[in-house]
Amino acid sequence: MGSFTSFSQTQYEFWPEINGFIRLTDQFRFYLVSSYAKGKESDVKTLDLAANIDVSLIPIFRTKKWEEDWQRSRFFWVRVGYDYIFKQVSDTMSAPENRGMINIFAKVNLPADIWLEVRLRTDLRWIGGVYSTRYRMRIEATREFAVFKHLVVPYLNCEVFYDTRYLWWSRILVMAGAEFTVNRHFRFELYLAPQFDYLPERTSLLAFGVVAKLYY
Repeated sequence: MGSFTSFSQTQYEFWPEINGFIRLTDQFRFYLVSSYAKGKESDVKTLDLAANIDVSLIPIFRTKKWEEDWQRSRFFWVRVGYDYIFKQVSDTMSAPENRGMINIFAKVNLPADIWLEVRLRTDLRWIGGVYSTRYRMRIEATREFAVFKHLVVPYLNCEVFYDTRYLWWSRILVMAGAEFTVNRHFRFELYLAPQFDYLPERTSLLAFGVVAKLYY
């Protein structure tokens, strides 16, 4: 893939996002996403609207935490969803993207109360009516802390992308941040995300993300 020094000047973006989680049963929940991206020096704007359903296996022996927190206590679960993406360059709308998404999550407990989660994701993409597939693998480490009786979960993850349009690895995305629990219905997340694109051209950006999470 080459050295990072060969990339063009880094661009800076702001990624605000609102997530909604609607718990249906112990096995199922809805996950809704509205996210936006705007570059500080770029004329590219992107809006994502997505709807997903999460499906979890029910363990033989359920713990209290399994009942209280849907995601952190699951060792294996699946997410299936659909994403509609609007993209505008300057004042011109680009062809929208329709994207089907299939995710598989698996988690293991490491020493020092660290959790390691692997996510395998397939994006089924129709961009301007042209189909392609993108495969993504993410590894994430997290650890929970209690700060003034509120749960704080710092995390670090790295994700690689393989794009069938180029038949090669096209992107690396790293995210470092933390999730803060305010109450049982609201959490928020802050993170920094350096991203390195290799295809169709070498570009890099650094994004600051803010996520509001609503739980029902």
